[in-house]
Amino acid sequence: MRVGREQRREELRDWVRGGARGLGGRLVVEGEPGAGRTAHVREALAEAAALGCRVRYGAADPFTAELPLRAALDCLHPDGADRTAVVSLLREAREAERPGGAWLAAMDLLVSGVEGWCARGPLLLVLDDLHWADPASLALWRRLGRTADRLPLLLAATRRPLPRRPEVEQLCAELGAGPGGHTVRLEPLDGPESAELLHGRLGAPPGPGLRRAADQAGGNPRLLHELAAHWSGAIEVTAGTAELTVSEEELPEPPDSLRRGLGYLSRAAYTTLRHAALLGPAFTPRELALVQARPAREVLAELEEPLLAGLLEDAGEQLRFRQPALRRALYAELPRPARSALHQEAALALAGAGRDPARTAEQLLAGGALDRWAVEWLADSAQALIAAAPGAAAELLERAVGQAGRADRDALEGSLADAALMLRRPESAELLTTLHRRAADPGARAALAFKLVSALMIEGDMGRALAVTEDALAEPVPSPALRLRLEACRVLALAERGSPAQARVLAVPVVAEAARLGDPLCGAEAHHAMAFALFHLGRGRESLRHVAEGIAWARRGPEANDMRLLLLANQAEGHGQFDEPEPVEAALREARELALATRSTGRLAVTEVLLAEFHYRLGDWDAALAGVARADGLPVSDGWLPVVVHGLRALVRGHRDEREAARAELALLPPAAFAAPAARRYSGHVRLARALLAERAGRPADAVRELLPALADGPDEARTYERPWMLSEIVRLALECGDTATARAAVAACGRTAAALAEYPGPALALLRCEGLFAQDPRLLAQALERAERVGRPLVLGHAWEDLAVARAWHGDLAAARSALTRAVAAYEELGARWDVARADARLRSLGVRRGSRSARRRAANGWEALTPAELRVALLVAQGRSNPEIASALFLSARTVQTHVSHILAKLQVRSRAAVAAQAARRPGSEPGPAPGPGP
Repeated sequence: MRVGREQRREELRDWVRGGARGLGGRLVVEGEPGAGRTAHVREALAEAAALGCRVRYGAADPFTAELPLRAALDCLHPDGADRTAVVSLLREAREAERPGGAWLAAMDLLVSGVEGWCARGPLLLVLDDLHWADPASLALWRRLGRTADRLPLLLAATRRPLPRRPEVEQLCAELGAGPGGHTVRLEPLDGPESAELLHGRLGAPPGPGLRRAADQAGGNPRLLHELAAHWSGAIEVTAGTAELTVSEEELPEPPDSLRRGLGYLSRAAYTTLRHAALLGPAFTPRELALVQARPAREVLAELEEPLLAGLLEDAGEQLRFRQPALRRALYAELPRPARSALHQEAALALAGAGRDPARTAEQLLAGGALDRWAVEWLADSAQALIAAAPGAAAELLERAVGQAGRADRDALEGSLADAALMLRRPESAELLTTLHRRAADPGARAALAFKLVSALMIEGDMGRALAVTEDALAEPVPSPALRLRLEACRVLALAERGSPAQARVLAVPVVAEAARLGDPLCGAEAHHAMAFALFHLGRGRESLRHVAEGIAWARRGPEANDMRLLLLANQAEGHGQFDEPEPVEAALREARELALATRSTGRLAVTEVLLAEFHYRLGDWDAALAGVARADGLPVSDGWLPVVVHGLRALVRGHRDEREAARAELALLPPAAFAAPAARRYSGHVRLARALLAERAGRPADAVRELLPALADGPDEARTYERPWMLSEIVRLALECGDTATARAAVAACGRTAAALAEYPGPALALLRCEGLFAQDPRLLAQALERAERVGRPLVLGHAWEDLAVARAWHGDLAAARSALTRAVAAYEELGARWDVARADARLRSLGVRRGSRSARRRAANGWEALTPAELRVALLVAQGRSNPEIASALFLSARTVQTHVSHILAKLQVRSRAAVAAQAARRPGSEPGPAPGPGP
């Protein structure tokens, strides 16, 4: 089944339809092996035959490349008298001393035959795999190409990048040039197109695990078909979704056919590519040259073929395998003992050249048991490796500790403790507890106590964290800086455990002592502790001032980078609660750049989640989904991450009325998803998504039950994100069920929340909505609408208009209700929130209000109006001349997401180049040059 590339297919149909009307033309279809070149031209053949054109098809192959005119003959005259006549002339030319006359006669005979066919009607000729064609066939195709414009002749050819032949390059350039020439490049499928291919093959849309696994094909259709067939035993269709029954790591090794398909590469290029596979998914030519002990220029020369073939792609400073499955196939070709030996040699070469320790660690991990050199290297490089790749560091250190003698073990265990803390894994606290118990030196005990407290706080075990902190402070702490940091931990634990006033009192001397010490890390942690205590006291503005001071301290030294990342996340969350998007964006931009630069995967996951939340609130749901996808792809094991990822995805898909997809996301949550306090804090999206699906299924009482935990006033519930909004939804849904007691309880709970968080606009807006819904009071709901318009959240604004429409209808003002409904639907349609449109229409229809003719604005199919908000922002940056990497950085998107947006923009604007996008942008009414748009709408 062919998918995607709709613009190309429509252009092909137009080209064929023009030929059927007598317009000649030339077409070259280019693409890598497996891209679908033959399928593309076969569509042209079928379309042309259906329109009454004469069609001829032939394909060149490497076995007949030396036979003159063989490819052309197979296309024009696969058999019959005409073929016999041409073959006779070719035999005469081969036997003649001067074959020129016979050659010319053979060519003339073929050309005259084509002209004769054209005299009787339109003709389509297709020569597939032009790169294998013999020189005489190429010469004939050039001659026919020069006559195509004056005949009803459509001349098509396909080719792939390799083998690279100058005469083929020149011919394709000629055929694609001029008014009648067209060149179509079949680019790799993007994510949605790959999912569509799998849907067609499997009969059900692929689930998230299968979609991720499909990336192994790198967008190559044939390779994706091969992999899907190879994985058939590990794919099941349940609840309307095709999903893997094993993890991606447990899938079988790629089939041997993948390697056999590389026969077009030279032996030298193939061998170099196989060595590159040992270095991982991405590598630099310099690394490969070091490992092979060869000059870099030789390696680069042999990488030219894989680059031209699209097997490798430029990834900035590195080259990357575009098709991970192909790399795995090349890697598996080497016997395991040979692989281990080569990995160990590669580690020694990379370390000897002073390369990134993370690259050396990757080779050691793949190389099996560590030898003496590896243990010594690890002891010397542990801290640099932990900063760059804590996961690899922890795994190597665990191996090394088991092999090391007593003299080396203490240092290795200390490094292992640092790695465990950086990883934020559930087992980190147990490991640190063991190390702390074994330590005898007071300084070592205090340092390990601090790390253990940090790990316990990450887990959310504040009771144990406070106990360990108090015990540590009761013992001698040789370092004043370390003692201050432990005192800051005590402030955090007390505030989290419900004693923020006491915590604030203890934070005052901590801040003063940090100023006296002048240490960047101490200053950052002291202000973080004070900010945390103030936040729990409901003093948000004061808290943000201390957050800013902590960031200023952290910027003074790289040792405070991790604390700086934490404070930047707190700054973004704090300003987000005040609905201030500009400082949120600035904080998250700085955090993301720093997390990437320092390779802090745990903090990067937090940043990506906050970015996703930011985009969701501002109505850019595609960017929000891209953000949680990036977070989901990071190697961290925080228990809250699946709650955020699947909750936000399910909520967006629920609003878009993609019910099966939403249910599939929720089904991926583990049974104990809300076990950790941090996970419960992020539970709002999951509960809202479950309630939405229940209401959509006609079960509003079940929807209320899904949200009931928000009514509790415990410390976890009080700090649950989206709690005020959940309470307002309880009021709406409970009233739908006639459950006024529950609705009244939700109004009261929202009132308490708004009083406790009086500084923040969100709870006050939710309280107005609660009270307005409960009383069906248009005046209160109009006030809520005014606040919603200031907040700038499209979904909240849509709900405010919908609520006001219902209240006005209850009071008999049907015209005003209809006007408010229209505004609500416009807000929902801008988001693509199809369920919200349906719900609003249904609620108002029951009150006698309809929008009448469906005149609400719908997105156009083509043109600037067809662009989604995310596509529009990308288009405007394209028009400014920004590259895809620059756009990705500006909008917090992946390069692949930007490329997908650009492809959709070109299709919707019906243009072929970025320059054409810029030209259209300049002609747009009201367009004027200005600064690049930010992530917000």
